[in-house]
This record gives sequence, structure tokens and C-alpha cells, in this order.
Amino acid sequence: MRPLEPDDPRSVETMGRRYRVLARIGSGGMGVVYLGRSAAGRTVAIKMVHPEFAADHDFRARFEREAKVARSVGGGFTAAVIDADPGAEVPWLVTEFLPSVSLRDAVHTSGPLAADAVWALAAGVAEALVSIHGAGVVHRDLKPANVLLTADGPRVIDFGIARAVDSSSISRPGEQAGSPGFMSPEQVAGVTAGPSGDIFSFGSTLAFACTGREPFGEGPWHAKMLRIQSEPPRLDGIADDGLRSLIESCMELDPERRPTARRLVENLSGRGEGGVPLPSAVVAEIDRRRTEAENPPPAPPPQPAPAPQPVPPPSGPDLRRRGPVLGAAGAAVLLAAVVLPVAGWYAFRGDGGASAAPASTASAAPASPSASPTSTATRAEITFSIEGDGRIGSLTYMVNGKSTKLEKVKLPWRKTVPMPEWPPRISWKLTYRAPAGGASHTVAVDGNVIIAGRGSAGSDMAAEGLF
Repeated sequence: MRPLEPDDPRSVETMGRRYRVLARIGSGGMGVVYLGRSAAGRTVAIKMVHPEFAADHDFRARFEREAKVARSVGGGFTAAVIDADPGAEVPWLVTEFLPSVSLRDAVHTSGPLAADAVWALAAGVAEALVSIHGAGVVHRDLKPANVLLTADGPRVIDFGIARAVDSSSISRPGEQAGSPGFMSPEQVAGVTAGPSGDIFSFGSTLAFACTGREPFGEGPWHAKMLRIQSEPPRLDGIADDGLRSLIESCMELDPERRPTARRLVENLSGRGEGGVPLPSAVVAEIDRRRTEAENPPPAPPPQPAPAPQPVPPPSGPDLRRRGPVLGAAGAAVLLAAVVLPVAGWYAFRGDGGASAAPASTASAAPASPSASPTSTATRAEITFSIEGDGRIGSLTYMVNGKSTKLEKVKLPWRKTVPMPEWPPRISWKLTYRAPAGGASHTVAVDGNVIIAGRGSAGSDMAAEGLF
């Protein structure tokens, strides 16, 4: 937990409900998580999205829908969503604060859990899935990082990519959501992922808790996804035969053969009584985080706004006689000097470095050196690839809101876009209709494949994400 930064909010409010912001818990690709307190003194976690997403109408609509979905999930083994304001200038969500350690961090620091702890963990997470699926929701990203170990048992968190079961947006052909290594085979294939997909991820999570390693091995993302579709999970090292049998049933390749969450709860009845026996180091860390939340680090005093700098008067002959005219001309030149670097930077960012500022703007004044693409620091490269035979009627790729549509594209096709250093979060999307012979696509960042999918003839393919 860290002190607030000068630009961090000190409170959020909606419909008369106000939450004080006390400290930073952490940040990720979608936003920042703060420690907060309600007016009644309840300790909460406040999740605020990054400002660049707030201007995206599609993102706001999705945020509102998913906040509503998350609030519909109850039960004792999930983190309750208390409040939300999707319409705020910067949308935010409030959940209960849980002094905890994620299963991922606990295993990384203290090693695999003992068998009795895994049985208790399984009982709690299975009960959470009953609540989630009972609310008509599919989590779609169940993994060790999204299972918190608390003094009162496990909690399943993060419905950031959850979908209502009856929603048409649950999944689209070619779109994957989840984390490689814990995704179900149907997620990897890009087909509709239902509650049984969460059961597969449940089994993968338990295997990690037992062994300390992912059940499909380490390596690049695309290698893990290929193994999920073609190889059985690695369950060697699970000495408890009952646990191994449970995990194998959850990780059946055929979704119809996996147990339901309700059946799991019935089979695990009594296993979770008394909570999850945790390693002493994990218990100590949970206690430390509870104490830290009760005494958050003080925020620095607000910094005064910098004083405006005086603009020097224009220089040159006959300024007093022709001051008003030259003043307007000076303003035009100053405006061009400000606009030109920005226009050149955005053109470079949008199409990967091929174009410059529009000619009508470029003629107003010479661009400064900072406007040149060659001086822009490169953060990463994102590469879109489609393999197959024949032609695609049209395809669209989007990076940070800038879409490019191509017609009559001959396969194979590949496009690499260099990404500038700012902003630190990159959104992207690729859509196309597969040709008669079918096609496969990959999206890679700095050569590491993050998404892979294949479409049959005539199928509409779509993949999107953030990094």
C-alpha cells in the first residue's frame, strides 16, 4: 500500500453517498485500486478506470453492464460490490476490502498448499461458483490471481471480463477472454464459454495450488493455448488420489462431462469447515495488510498549482505602430507550433509510422524535432497476422481507437505497428471474415503471441484486448 499521489482523487461521491480515498493499493491495465472508507467508516476498495477509457462510449456501456452484473452476485465467498458510478467523469466501482493474499502469491512465496488446505479451498471456491452461476454470470477468468485467501476463507474476485449468460456479448467467434494456462479449451478455440468453462479453470487453479505450477507448463502464451487443446494436464505431483480425481473430472476436454458447481459443492460438503489452513507466513502477511488498512500511509499535502509564466512581448521593428496586427500573427504562429507536433505524433501513432501531419497544416510552419516519428521512444510493437489462402474481402485493425480498414487483402497478411512510450496501456482489435478455405490469426507483442484463433469458411472473426 502506498500514499496517494498529488493527482489522485481524495473522494468519490454519487447520489449522496461519499467515499474517502485514503491510499493506493495497486494499479493495472484497466485502472487504479484505492483504499477507501464509507461515511459510516466501512473500509472499502475503490476501483477507478484510467481516464483514457472514460472517453470511450463502448467502454462506459460495458462498464455499466458489468458493474450491474457484478452487483447481482452474492454469497459468502465472493467480494461484494457495494456501489458504482459508471456515469462519473472517471467511472468507479466500490467493493468490500479484504485483507488477503492471492493464491498465486501465497504459492509463489510459501510453496504448494497441503492437501487439507486445497480441499478447503476447493469447497469455498465451488460455493462461490454456485453464487456466480446462480446469478446468471460466467466469470471467464478464474485463476490463482483472482482467488484471495483471507482469514475467513477464500474469495473469488475480478469480474472484469465476466458476462451474463443470457447476453449476446458473452463471446464472439475468434475472441478469447481469460488467462493462458487456466483457460478452458473452448475459450482457446474462441467459441461460446459457459459455466462449464469456469469449472475447467477451477480444476486448473486447484492443480496450481497442489503443485505450484500451471497444469499445461510454462512458455509462450500461444504454446500454452495449443497444449490446452491437444494435451492432457500435467497432474503429476498430486499425491492425494481424491484431489487428483476431482481435478481430472473438472478438466475433461468435453464440457458436458464436467461437473456443475452445485454438484461440486455437494461432493465437497464438510471439506471447508474451519477455513483454509494457511502457512504461517501467509497468515502473518494477511495480518500485516489488515493493520496497514487500519493505519494507511498519510497522503502528501496538495501541491500548489505552478504560477503562470509571463509571455515575452514579440520583438521586431515597428512593434508599437503595428502591435495589434503582429500580435494576431504571433498567436497564429504560436498555435501552429503547438498543433504541429501533436498532429504529427498522432499520425505516426495511428498508422505505425507511415504518414505525417496533413499537408494543409504542415505548410503553416516547420515542425519541431519532437514531431518527428524517429524521435518518438518506442514502447513495443504489436503485430497482427492472418494465415490462409485466397483473399479476405475486408479486414479492420484498431490500435488505441484508430481503425484502419483494408479491402481485398491477399493472404497471408501481416501488419506491425510500433507503439510509442505514452500512453502505457494499449487497446487493440482485429476483425475479418474468414475466406472460403478458412484462416487463422495471431496477435503478438514484441514477438510474443498473446492471442491465437482460427475461423472456418465464412465465419466472422474478432479479437480484442489491452496490454
